[in-house]
Amino acid sequence: MNTIRAIMAAFIQQWKTTATNIGSVSMLFESVPLAMALAWMAMKSPTPPVLTYLLVGVPLMAICNGMVFRVGGSLNGELSGHTLDFALISRTPLMAVLFGKSLAQLIFRLPMGVLTLAAMFIVTRHLPEVASIPLLLVAIVFVCIGLIAISLLFAPFMVLVGGKAGFFNAFMPLAVVLSGFMFPIDRLPVVLEEVARMMPTSWAMASIWQAINGIDSAWSFISTLLACILTSIFLLFVTYFMCRIVEKKLRITGELATY
Repeated sequence: MNTIRAIMAAFIQQWKTTATNIGSVSMLFESVPLAMALAWMAMKSPTPPVLTYLLVGVPLMAICNGMVFRVGGSLNGELSGHTLDFALISRTPLMAVLFGKSLAQLIFRLPMGVLTLAAMFIVTRHLPEVASIPLLLVAIVFVCIGLIAISLLFAPFMVLVGGKAGFFNAFMPLAVVLSGFMFPIDRLPVVLEEVARMMPTSWAMASIWQAINGIDSAWSFISTLLACILTSIFLLFVTYFMCRIVEKKLRITGELATY
């Protein structure tokens, strides 16, 4: 129960901080120009499923970029603001706090996905053509699970490597490609495809591709969702151990407190 209360408290705090920040609110519109450009290019494709895939993938990409930027920098922000030390005085796991923040960012940025989709529709005048809408909705839920796992991973990682302003600019283009938001990962070179399979969103986007085109079998769809869950769990374990390293350095050596 204490962990749940901590998650809810972190959720509320992050929601209030984000919703009252003009910069955060303005970020809801930042993906609109890119989305309109991608929609125009997608219209040139002779294959309708490609356009549908982008109409679904680009809004999710916009949500991903916002989440990774905000959640990934949240721990570093607390550290530079000298509030992380006090947060660790309690018995609340650092992962619980970060999880609450990531949930708040996910819900806050859902309108960004809607705005992005609306902007693409203005250009294409084309609604997504999906073989199974229920399966598509299920797959989108799993994409959101993958987004939480990925954004959480960047929070302790950024602290441990001492990431500064512009840190995410080096990772986001590659993360977008490996996540499968622009196109299915089986279109990538073999080496990159193998790396992409470590990303839970790539599996979830594979299930979206199946929902758009129609599934060959129930197991093929379920297997991609299971792979999304397994890779998400793996990333959460990695994040947990990275958070433990951050806590150890702060509590024992005090190095990060002066970072």
